[in-house]
Amino acid sequence: MSDIKLIASDLDGTLLLNGAQSCDPELFPLIEELTKKGVYFVAASGRQYHSLQKLFAPVKDKIIYLCENGALVMHNDQVQVKSAIEDGLALDVCHAILNRPDCEIVISGERTCYLVPKKPEFVSHVRDVVGNHVTVIDYPERIQEEIIKISYFTPPEKQKEATDQFLSMFSDKDCEITVSGNQWVDFVAKGTGKGTAMEKLGKRLGILPEEMAAFGDNENDRTMLCLVGHPYLMESCNPTMKDIQANPCKKVEESLKEILENL
Repeated sequence: MSDIKLIASDLDGTLLLNGAQSCDPELFPLIEELTKKGVYFVAASGRQYHSLQKLFAPVKDKIIYLCENGALVMHNDQVQVKSAIEDGLALDVCHAILNRPDCEIVISGERTCYLVPKKPEFVSHVRDVVGNHVTVIDYPERIQEEIIKISYFTPPEKQKEATDQFLSMFSDKDCEITVSGNQWVDFVAKGTGKGTAMEKLGKRLGILPEEMAAFGDNENDRTMLCLVGHPYLMESCNPTMKDIQANPCKKVEESLKEILENL
């Protein structure tokens, strides 16, 4: 562990356990200590940049943000990595999701997300619970910037049916579909993911994969955990992740303390 120079952690199901919507306060002094030792901390999530900054407010200017499942990486409020879905394909995906009455859509730009809500309470959920900066529009053609991620939100019992439909429609296109939880599934440009973003970030910072640690629990963390030299898999992870060779982790903060002791 003494060679670790960068630590990335997923949020939902990893740092945020049991549906928590805020970080444990004991996390922030640990990040401060890591920073003093020259170790970068990366918040690696499917969440939006704005949402992540709010979650990490006490240390928001001291960490790196791997947002939108790797479609965007921000450091010192500057774009480090950005991947966009081709315009025509993005609109096709948007309309396919909008055509399913059991799916709500979140269309991600660089600093805001666009909603075409079927139910007004979905706007409140994304803005007030998830913490996103939200722009409500009436149709996706209104968007005047690159689309970096498209997510659909379903009741858990409808997720497989919806995902099977979208896989049949778009699996041969230049995009990837990744499950981010029991209600969220994401479309990103092909080749986009947390692992790819970490690799690109490492090259910018001069840090090798074997000098990285990462924490995760779900399929959108797979490429990141398979890339780094020190992977940690949550004990409460998605059962589909059990094939990954990784250190078991019950609580991220406890593992960070162990890493700090060994730096």
